[in-house]
Amino acid sequence: MTYKFSSSEASLVANGHAADVLTPWQIEIDTDEQTITVSKRNRILIGTDEDTLAFRFIRRVVIDQHLIGADITIQAVGGKLTAKCLDKSDCKRIKDLLMNYNKTSKTKHNIFS
Repeated sequence: MTYKFSSSEASLVANGHAADVLTPWQIEIDTDEQTITVSKRNRILIGTDEDTLAFRFIRRVVIDQHLIGADITIQAVGGKLTAKCLDKSDCKRIKDLLMNYNKTSKTKHNIFS
């Protein structure tokens, strides 16, 4: 199953990222492929920058809450993914999806150590 989340316009404006309203951060979690992809259109709106990692490399999920919205950082072995100005409920849902996947997974790796 695929879950998609995107930065909210209100959070982008309130947190000083008004220039990013046209190019919000997007997170796609694919539980079938066991991958997380964070993407963002570049400033000249021609291409998209995206970063993907597998669930087995995730070691930590950090949520930085603001007055309006929150940033999420997913740390992995060898790097990290960051998406800014998401809704607080979306960040919590992302964390819950990963934690529940970890509990119900029948694979031999743990997402969080």
